[in-house]
Amino acid sequence: MKRKVVVAGVLALAALGLSPAGTGGASAAVAEQPHRTVVTYDNFERPGGYGLADYFQKWSNKLGPGEMAVRETRRFDGGVFSVDAAPFRTAHDSGIFDHIKYFAASTQEFPVPRHGSLEFSADITGETPGIQPGHVIHGTYGPPYSYPAGKPYQATLLEGQQAMVSMHMIDFHTGELFDWMVTDRFAYPLVERLPSSVTDPTIPPDDPRYVGRDKMYTQFIDQAPISPGRHNYAIRLTRTEATTFAEYLIDGRQVAKIDRVGIPLDVQGVPYTGVYPSLGRGELLVDQINSVNIGHGLLSCVDAFPFQHSESPEQSVSIPLNERLFGQGARGAFDNFNVTTVE
Repeated sequence: MKRKVVVAGVLALAALGLSPAGTGGASAAVAEQPHRTVVTYDNFERPGGYGLADYFQKWSNKLGPGEMAVRETRRFDGGVFSVDAAPFRTAHDSGIFDHIKYFAASTQEFPVPRHGSLEFSADITGETPGIQPGHVIHGTYGPPYSYPAGKPYQATLLEGQQAMVSMHMIDFHTGELFDWMVTDRFAYPLVERLPSSVTDPTIPPDDPRYVGRDKMYTQFIDQAPISPGRHNYAIRLTRTEATTFAEYLIDGRQVAKIDRVGIPLDVQGVPYTGVYPSLGRGELLVDQINSVNIGHGLLSCVDAFPFQHSESPEQSVSIPLNERLFGQGARGAFDNFNVTTVE
């Protein structure tokens, strides 16, 4: 039986003072140390046994059941949550719903300190059978389900685009996401900002909160080799007076860091995998990301950005079912979702 860990950090105050000659009083200099709190959000254990009813207290399939509507595979053996969609059986030729084979978001939002950091971490094992290194996908330019009409399209996929096991830090208010995508051989840190058509279609284009072509982006930052098996993955978001930055860690080691959250990497001139170029300048989100959710799941991302967005019809690509599903799939095991706050 694993031990649940809930650690409360204590604010340490040290006062040192000397009486200046002739003043007759004492002056104190106070040194503050950061206040650090670590809480286990879920480790999939409960006296008497942990089941789906317990899971739904903490996690929501707010975007639908995904592959679980075809075959229910969620298990909680030995205090570990596992989910299996190998091979993938569902596909769509429109929007992000092809991407989501399984997705769950925390029912709790976590505040982002105005000055400090918030970190999500989890132990994850990812398996992605059926991935084909160097796999080329084919389609045609045009609206969803228009294949084979239109100009031919093809692209060579990263292994992480074909199938992946995921952990997310999500702000559903701004659409900003920080993601870990895990395959058998690689882990991909990813940053993206979802359009309002996904997060809140009721927001009109003239609303300052609206996210369209000029602000949305999805970019695979790097491809980090990993050994098979379980690793601890973490995403840490830090906010200062002037900026917000994110760090991606594997087993406590920083693998990637992005600055100026909200500005696409290519706009900043920062090297990345090249998947995918942005369409606009983005915007700094220092004052806008105030709370985030944890997410986890199984994903695929074989589409062409911007994923049939209405403001970019000339870049819409239709990809047929037999190209989207070629035998690939994903299995994930998750444990010890911890939340660390430093203020």
